[in-house]
Amino acid sequence: MIKKANFEEAIGVYKYMQEDFLDSEIPNFKRFLKMTQENIHNVYIYEEDEQEIAYFITMEKNEKVLITHLAVIKEYRGKGIGKRFLESIKEFLSDKKILIVEVESEKNAKNGEELQVIEKRLRYYLNSGFKKCEGMEYILFGVDYYILTYSGFTNKISNQEVKHIIEDIYDGLFPKENLIIKHI
Repeated sequence: MIKKANFEEAIGVYKYMQEDFLDSEIPNFKRFLKMTQENIHNVYIYEEDEQEIAYFITMEKNEKVLITHLAVIKEYRGKGIGKRFLESIKEFLSDKKILIVEVESEKNAKNGEELQVIEKRLRYYLNSGFKKCEGMEYILFGVDYYILTYSGFTNKISNQEVKHIIEDIYDGLFPKENLIIKHI
């Protein structure tokens, strides 16, 4: 079951994020709190048998969803939960036109362990029906990402449309020079 986190639960999710993501992928705590309080992003928790097992964070605009963070909590990994979790997200957000995720590029890996994590994330989404936006360079706050989309709800969306969606979602949240999206 997916539920929207209340403020205290969102703080708990931030603690999980510190274990689950590279430092470069996590907003600072003050920014996270502000985004939560001002409903700039939505924090969701996935539960099974009344236990928090996973979470995801979205930014939404006009039926378009950018999933900024998604993870199964460490102690529940390797048990097949990830696939069920992502299918639950697709069902939960099935009234939306498109789901977009950012996956850090291999360029950012500082060591073999980080490289394996990035490659595993990429495979996870690709094996779940997401498509990589080829021919796009995407840099957010100096970090290279791949953009992956799931438009199983509607027709295919072009890279140009994806670019506009992301720019629209992030519009006004930070200086424009912190977001670079271009065709290569």
